[in-house]
Amino acid sequence: MKTKTNKRFIVAFFFLIVLLNTANSQQPIDGNIFSPQNRLQFGNFLYKDRDYLRAAEEFKEYLKSESNDTIVFRLANSYFKIGRFTEAADNFKGLFFGSQLSEEARLLFYESIFFQNDYKSLRELADKKNYSSSKFAKEIERLKYLSYFLDNSALPDENVVLKNFPDSVHSRLINFYQQKKFPLYKSPTTAIILSTLIPGSGKIYTGEVGDGITSFIATALTTFLAVTNFNADHQFRGWLFSGLAAFFYAGNIYGSAASAQIYNAKIQFNFNKEVKLFFEQRNYFLPKIDY
Repeated sequence: MKTKTNKRFIVAFFFLIVLLNTANSQQPIDGNIFSPQNRLQFGNFLYKDRDYLRAAEEFKEYLKSESNDTIVFRLANSYFKIGRFTEAADNFKGLFFGSQLSEEARLLFYESIFFQNDYKSLRELADKKNYSSSKFAKEIERLKYLSYFLDNSALPDENVVLKNFPDSVHSRLINFYQQKKFPLYKSPTTAIILSTLIPGSGKIYTGEVGDGITSFIATALTTFLAVTNFNADHQFRGWLFSGLAAFFYAGNIYGSAASAQIYNAKIQFNFNKEVKLFFEQRNYFLPKIDY
């Protein structure tokens, strides 16, 4: 019995020693887990693990006491990765002058503006060559011309757009260019005129054939019933069906105009979706930069 107790004591003792050694080996050298170096190490670990939100917090704390362009870049890139593009742009600007990462920071600054959907500001900056990059000038020009496909600005000359992209995608870009410049919209005015002349025809014009036929039948039927009842000297029913006929007629005109607007919104939505998917699949023709 005593022998078993001694053995248990020896095993427990060695187990305690192992735990203490393990704890000591994991303890930071300076004994302060919140020291700048430990913040940096943990931030780099999180960054490598793509936990960009927490990495950004660690980098911010580190940069309060130390200066390091690579870490500023990683902080900005962390914000960029999680979609906080305004903060990303602000931090990339801090590397524009006197940094070895200046060129990369300038490109990613423009990318941050682009992904904020602030296309007007991006084009103004690019045209004025503000914060331009000699190394990535072509990529910035590409972003500028891509932005024309994603908002309502007038398109520049087709050849000017195409020369900034590889020949292999020219045919697709020409197709986008033509869709953007000459969208297959339906005119709300035309829809209104058609529905005024023939109820339901405006909706048929916008592709809503079923609704158009329903509008025609409802308007025609209530009008017929109104006339029939007036002819039979049923004044109450005559006025009742007259009111319904007027309601269906007015609703058919309004609905035709709305139908044209909805049709055009769908055209625009599908175009934007197709364009974005095309560019996203090719990473917007931009180089991968990640420090």
